[in-house]
Amino acid sequence: MKTDSLRLIPVIDTLYRLRSVRPVGAVSETAADTTALHQALTANPAHFAARTALADRAAAAGAVETACQLRWEGARLVCDLLETAAERTDGEPVTLDWEDAYTAQALLMVYDSAEDHFQISDFELATALLESVIDADPEDHTNASELLAFCYAALEEWELFDETLAQLPPDNLSTRLAGYWAAFRRQAAPSSAASESAAAKEADLRSSIQAESPALLSEWTATDHETPLPPSPHSSARSEAPRLWPRPAPLWRDFPEFVAFLQA
Repeated sequence: MKTDSLRLIPVIDTLYRLRSVRPVGAVSETAADTTALHQALTANPAHFAARTALADRAAAAGAVETACQLRWEGARLVCDLLETAAERTDGEPVTLDWEDAYTAQALLMVYDSAEDHFQISDFELATALLESVIDADPEDHTNASELLAFCYAALEEWELFDETLAQLPPDNLSTRLAGYWAAFRRQAAPSSAASESAAAKEADLRSSIQAESPALLSEWTATDHETPLPPSPHSSARSEAPRLWPRPAPLWRDFPEFVAFLQA
């Protein structure tokens, strides 16, 4: 199965690798100049190493729209092929081989584009891209489920949210944050907002956050936010919390009620 740029190569049973239809020349992402990267991408739109390097350089130079467009075009190449493949397998998703470097680059391109769309509050497209990544990589090497949980909560897809949250590490601060935010959104729904128990439920939620995740509550009620430290296997909840403040920024921008509730 293939498109103009990509094809699927079977490995074993239902496991596939992605391969470019055109040659993929070796390009050093750090040493190659921008002209060489553009030439490589023009010759082969499915040259994901060149595409990623160009997107990273554009983002570093402040050309965010250019970076997002590069990633989106790459993601579409992958998703178009996966959709074509699913049509030929009666809707069954194709599983891709994460251990293959080129295939992993392609999946990361889709994930990165989902992040881009999440940041501009396009939660529906971000969801579709993340679902494609997880369908193709059931072991979820990109940790797409974590971001997908926030997308489902934003879209109020509660059944899907519950299924996704149940698969995430319960002690992870991001998992807890998604759960708290979803609980707040659910109890603030029109059907329950006017009930006398709404205030009591909010008080219970605040108490739960204070007891279970004081570092999160401290970060969310602060007027100034610390610069996040680099990730570490030994990171504490207090060092993790600042990293969770900017990441779901689109949610706090579009749905400010939760942060206002915490800061009240």
